[in-house]
Amino acid sequence: MSSGRRDRIEAAWRRFRDWHRRRPFGAGLFLLAAGVVIGLPPYASFRLGDVVLSIRTIGGLSALLIAALLLICTVALWTRPQYRVAAGVTAIVVSLAALVSSNLGGFLVGTVLGLVGGALALAWAPPAGPSAEPDEGREGETGSSPSSFRSAGTTILVFGVLAAVPAVSRSAEPVPAAEVSAAAVTHGPPSGRAWVLTASVLRLAGLQYLGVGTTRMGDATVAVLRFTAHRVDLTSLRQTSELADGHTGTITAPPGSVSTATGDPVELLTLRLTGTLSLLGLIGIPVDFTPAQPPPLVLPYLTFTDVTVVNTDLKHARLVIPQAKLTVT
Repeated sequence: MSSGRRDRIEAAWRRFRDWHRRRPFGAGLFLLAAGVVIGLPPYASFRLGDVVLSIRTIGGLSALLIAALLLICTVALWTRPQYRVAAGVTAIVVSLAALVSSNLGGFLVGTVLGLVGGALALAWAPPAGPSAEPDEGREGETGSSPSSFRSAGTTILVFGVLAAVPAVSRSAEPVPAAEVSAAAVTHGPPSGRAWVLTASVLRLAGLQYLGVGTTRMGDATVAVLRFTAHRVDLTSLRQTSELADGHTGTITAPPGSVSTATGDPVELLTLRLTGTLSLLGLIGIPVDFTPAQPPPLVLPYLTFTDVTVVNTDLKHARLVIPQAKLTVT
């Protein structure tokens, strides 16, 4: 073998090795095998001499559906590793469902492969190092938290600005849009008034749905959806709030930028959530959640696109918005 060909093979192997190390590749292989073992038998034929044996059961359609779901989970793990938790949970659920709906889960073999693949997907974590987490910065070079240096003074904590807005908006003329260059920290906006948040992408981690509750808005008591989350990521954020003196405050982030809310945990009281629920980054389901129509099922990790949220309160949150712009009208 010539040295040039050997170098190309080695370079291709290194690229493949780097690629599969950044995603739960082994978990995907198990799920792919599970899909084949579960989906193939109801449609397979075997020849023994002059005799053709075919397996035809009522589980054929179920097997095809489960195999397709496992294939979708495999593709999600290999192309969207950030959805590994949702893909792993889905794979485990459908593998168990195959026991009663598709030839004992591919004669138990398919179910076992699916359970192992789902468990590996849940247990997998990105490798440490700057190349694996490019958005996290180079913390080791400075010894400090990377978030303390983001945006070099143009990052704000939005609720500190909202607390300062009433003092600014007392002037007779509307305040034009202005860049906010200083960071501020408060406990959040005043409770009792609705504020609207829109984002192109909303990601919630560590999410829990606590049911329907009530809160005060002015002199009225209203029903709200109660959520908690450990981390909220918002892409292309825009937030509008009616201020105490009748003015309207709007805070926007640059298109494509990601704003982050963290807390232990963040507590949200929501009047309405509309948008598209993204399943594994491949399927979109339109949703419209209100206290009258609450979510039927809430997973720990959810992603919405083109989302609009009407909230009445947000507690224990630290929201960081890069290059935020504040407008008071």
